[in-house]
Amino acid sequence: MAEVELKFELPPEAHAAFRKLAALEGAAPRRAMLLALYFDTPRHDLARHAMALRLRRSGGEWKQALKAGAGGSGGLHARDEWEYGRRDASIDLSLFAATPLAALPHAKRLHERLAEVFRVEVARTTWRVELAPGTSVEVALDRGVVRCGKRSAPISEVEVESLEGAPLAVFDFAERLVDKVALRTSAVTKAERGYRLARGEPLAPVKAHTVAMEGSLAPADGARAAIDSAMRQLQDNEAGVLTTTDPEFVHQMRIALRRLRSALRAFRQATGPELEARVRADLHWITQATGKARDLDVLATQTLPAMLTAYRGDARDLGRRLAERRRRPREGVRAEIASARQERLMLFLAKWMAQPISQPPSDGGLRQFARAVIEKRHARWVRKAQGVEAMTDAERHRVRIAAKRLRYVAEGFASLYRRKLMDEYLRALSKLQDDLGRANDAAVAERLLGELAAPAPLAAFAQGWLAAEMRSCLQHLARAVKRVDRSAPWENA
Repeated sequence: MAEVELKFELPPEAHAAFRKLAALEGAAPRRAMLLALYFDTPRHDLARHAMALRLRRSGGEWKQALKAGAGGSGGLHARDEWEYGRRDASIDLSLFAATPLAALPHAKRLHERLAEVFRVEVARTTWRVELAPGTSVEVALDRGVVRCGKRSAPISEVEVESLEGAPLAVFDFAERLVDKVALRTSAVTKAERGYRLARGEPLAPVKAHTVAMEGSLAPADGARAAIDSAMRQLQDNEAGVLTTTDPEFVHQMRIALRRLRSALRAFRQATGPELEARVRADLHWITQATGKARDLDVLATQTLPAMLTAYRGDARDLGRRLAERRRRPREGVRAEIASARQERLMLFLAKWMAQPISQPPSDGGLRQFARAVIEKRHARWVRKAQGVEAMTDAERHRVRIAAKRLRYVAEGFASLYRRKLMDEYLRALSKLQDDLGRANDAAVAERLLGELAAPAPLAAFAQGWLAAEMRSCLQHLARAVKRVDRSAPWENA
């Protein structure tokens, strides 16, 4: 059967407030201690095939379970699950004969290579909440730890699962919770936490993954894949923004936001215009917030260090002021990521992902849909980019943003084209985007250095250095625009 649930992270200090929520009143809490042992081969063959094999004890009862398939975005988790009771702490793989486990290479000898990889110990409190006659959900509050040898990591989560009745009612109920307590939607399962611990993987920025699409799919299916991919990247980088000062997390989060907004625009005909219109203001809000932090990050980590390699004076005071100036926008991004507004946005998109799409009639499949979208956007961008080298900073910035949107749409549809041709197109777009980006960075740096009141000698040097940087970026732009236009994969197919 398919398991569908919403998962959230909850700060440990918020557990007491969560237990007192009005939404849980009238539901008797049940408490249990859970021990879950996760098994895999030395090479983690199950994990590499998106499976998790678990043996769990609750009270005096043992159950073995297999979960398969990727988790979801926006806190939505939907995986296939097979579960069987056991007399003791043992696993019988023959019970999984009709599951994807049996299709693994060397599945008949898999039991010989299995060993415990990590274990999860949690204190769980559950409530069964009746939302309406015939519609109920289960709320689970988990607090515990995942252990792998001497290494460990804390767990503090809330899961909300539909038990009976209207499944989508779980989203409306979850919105009531995020308005009252600091819940953050999470795409990370306990198994994923355990494998990260077992591999000793540090928290690292997550780049976009290729969206695999087939031309025979309906455009609505393509929309779901593209939006899910962007949401995953967004959520995968949130933890790094919240807990580290590494600017790359903010950068990758901004890329995810651009990808999400581009996908929503590109697939408006497939999803209906209401979806993009409904989330437009919220996505603009969080994009603007991250933009302020990103501008200062680029100045501090890229533009200023490059400029100071040629400057012979003392810039330490400016460095200190810049470090202090970066703090407030970073804290602002963290506050907005953790806000109820952000969580409602994630829940809204997850709810859309969970329900059938009412798709307007479409001529042909996804391949034809994609070609119509990307050709139209490409032609519009080429017209906008004419004369880019002579534009004002603001006009060039708009061309740059449009180039980013075109690139994200092209990357989303890349699997529908011949790889060599699409790679050439994306390289041309990327090169032009880099030149436009450096020009924009120089313009932003000039403004920010003025706001930071750089010392007169440094300000004078910066003005000349940034002007030279700008000239270097602009001198080949017209040729780069022609290169993008010539390399369009549909013209060379």
